[in-house]
Amino acid sequence: MSALVLCLATLILLFWRPFNLALWVYSSLAAFLAFILKLVDFEDAKFIFDLIWDSSLTLIGLILLSFSLEALGFFDFLAYGILKFSRKNKQEIDTYKLMFFMLIFVFFLATFFANDGAILVITPIIITLFSTLKDKNSQSILIAFLLALSFLCDAGSNLFVISNLTNIITANYFKLDFLSFAYTMLKPSLFVFISTLIMVFVIFRRILPKKLEFNFIQKNEGSKALFIFCLIFLMFFTLGFFITQNYGLSKGVFILGVALIFWLIVSVLKPKQGLKIFKNSPWGVLIFSFGLYLVVFSLYKVGAGEILIKIYTFLMQDKDFGIFGTGLVSALGSSLFNNLPMVLVGDLALKEYFDANSFEKLMIYAHLLGVNIGAKLTPIGSLATLLWLGILVRKGIKISFWQYTKFGFSMTFIVLMSALFGLFL
Repeated sequence: MSALVLCLATLILLFWRPFNLALWVYSSLAAFLAFILKLVDFEDAKFIFDLIWDSSLTLIGLILLSFSLEALGFFDFLAYGILKFSRKNKQEIDTYKLMFFMLIFVFFLATFFANDGAILVITPIIITLFSTLKDKNSQSILIAFLLALSFLCDAGSNLFVISNLTNIITANYFKLDFLSFAYTMLKPSLFVFISTLIMVFVIFRRILPKKLEFNFIQKNEGSKALFIFCLIFLMFFTLGFFITQNYGLSKGVFILGVALIFWLIVSVLKPKQGLKIFKNSPWGVLIFSFGLYLVVFSLYKVGAGEILIKIYTFLMQDKDFGIFGTGLVSALGSSLFNNLPMVLVGDLALKEYFDANSFEKLMIYAHLLGVNIGAKLTPIGSLATLLWLGILVRKGIKISFWQYTKFGFSMTFIVLMSALFGLFL
């Protein structure tokens, strides 16, 4: 019972964030209490650290890289291009075109820079853009765009191993290689994008006007030369994944190392920006993940794991039911306990039945789809959402628990079922 109370209290603190402290402070305090209460020991700590250090370094590196690209105007250039493609005339924008291209943009960000990196990049861009909107309902239109794009940041982070911290942890734990992972997740990812696109336009058809009028700021376009430089760099960066795969190198060390090199380049070109990037990068992610996983592992040790194993055993009796059932179980777990704890507990439980030559391997991918997409049911479902809500509060934008959850329930189950159907095919 003490493990459950500690876990629930930790999640409440992460959402509430009293005294506005960094997220890692709350998870570290909870992990310390888990040690004091003897719910975990040093052997458990070593096991968890071995499991998450590589994935955490990968996430830090991707976010550092995304901040550096943002400082060079890479994302501003893309965003300005989206505005030009969406124009009806010099000042007016076709709203539906803008939403369509922005969703493609976010899908790209989530795929290559992970859900956390994507949400940290797109949120300031959207807020800045809509601050120039000439419309009496500008706040409701802004919130519609924020909800839609933040949803895809998590729901669209399935294609590559690096697209989500949950993917990295699971791929490392089950030794899933980069190419086979991408091949398996290709159809589900496409189904996620298409279903998200349809649902967004269905839900917001009464809120979004046919056209929007902005006060455009030309300086946001960015440098074409820097954009091409960043694009070439990203091509070589992507090729590096295959090198790490072939030689068995650490993805986290490689990505963080490359990100630091790129950050040094930015620091030379824009010294003030370089210092700001280093200061704002989420160096506490490793501590946050370590603390939260320890708390959840205590819950796994006292019986949560056995319950989940029994559920998976029942689901695995039928392939069709197994894929959809596993996805739903993981989705509900993520929405209630956050996706990071759920991916750990689910991975440990699935390990009991994992067989690389049987359909149980699909259960792992179904579990990941449930974890990544199901996290959007509630505001506490993912680290990306918690970071996003923190940004909105600092910008004076309020999205209530009910407002968020209403949108989450409208979107999540349909998009998740579409993704699982893509996996089933």
